[in-house]
Amino acid sequence: MTTPWYYEYHETGAFLRQQQLCDAVRWTKYNLEGQKLKSPTVLSAIQANPLTIRLLTLNEALEHFNNAKTIDTKIKELTRAQLDKNKFSGMSGTWIDERSSLNTGGAPIQIMEIAGKTLELKHIDIHLALYEFFTNFGSVIDRLSYEIDSLYGLQIKQVDWPKLTDMRKGKDKNWRDLDSKDSKLSGFIKSRVSQFTKALLYRNRLIHDGMIRVEVDVHSFSGVSIMLAEDCKNDTSPINVEAVSFCERTKVDVLELLDGSYELMFQHLQSYGKPPW
Repeated sequence: MTTPWYYEYHETGAFLRQQQLCDAVRWTKYNLEGQKLKSPTVLSAIQANPLTIRLLTLNEALEHFNNAKTIDTKIKELTRAQLDKNKFSGMSGTWIDERSSLNTGGAPIQIMEIAGKTLELKHIDIHLALYEFFTNFGSVIDRLSYEIDSLYGLQIKQVDWPKLTDMRKGKDKNWRDLDSKDSKLSGFIKSRVSQFTKALLYRNRLIHDGMIRVEVDVHSFSGVSIMLAEDCKNDTSPINVEAVSFCERTKVDVLELLDGSYELMFQHLQSYGKPPW
């Protein structure tokens, strides 16, 4: 039975292979959960499963978008009611800064007046949620890379996702080493690398530059959309990426990457015995 230790407990049907592989290598020094083997049968105190913690933090970041999604629902209800009543829908938005008489906690907010009612949107909450999501997204795939490095004995120095998946000529030693040891796993990961290109750019920009461009798009009928730049490195790039759906899709892709990788690593363990292989 799955316990809170594993992510499937928190989201049924997601990351099904996590406990299977962790159980299989638990009593080895290549344990994936951070414990150290004190004897052939005794582990030191268990603290947490690294990937479970990272994935739960991804969920928390997505939940922080709820304020905007709640406003989105209110806008749809109000505009529909206004349309039904008057055959007309009006909407306006304006910026209020920290000098306003409104108590915004020192942070600029956007005021939207819809059908005579006022809604407030704090952009600082959006930036915090984006930072939390993308930095933890990067931590998830970096952690997977670390576990692959450990189980396959690749000995990558300061391992992370970019170093594991770099396939450029002259920089592809780590990738070739993995491919020589488990071509099924390397092929599976290769088929997924492009899925994370944009999310990694957002993550790197947030980590190194601190911010990415965000706009709140207000529509009379479709509500509020939090939008990101197509190319976060280009200040003139179109703002056309809907943040909430992009993050939700990225989370699904990450879970599929983890589950597929863990399944293939488990199959490899069954064929070749204890790591490193």
